[in-house]
Amino acid sequence: MNILFRIGALRALLGSVRLSWRLVRDSRTPLGHKLFLGAAVVLIVSPINWIPSFIPILGQMENLALLALALNLFLKRVPAELKHQHEAALGMSGA
Repeated sequence: MNILFRIGALRALLGSVRLSWRLVRDSRTPLGHKLFLGAAVVLIVSPINWIPSFIPILGQMENLALLALALNLFLKRVPAELKHQHEAALGMSGA
């Protein structure tokens, strides 16, 4: 059961990444939202971390948690009709 939850969470994260990528490339998405997501990605890939990446598991989990949080906030801020259009194009069910 635990492994199935992890696979489902990973699929949901990958779906959010695909949807966010489409929304970032769309000119109708507000620039401020794009800049927020870009800043979050820069923070994730920067060498400055709250938990160093060389600590097994925890460093990678921090980056994954920040990515999930940034994507979630970005997708909540994007205009709903724009989000629904891209979800439909990807064959995702809008939640």
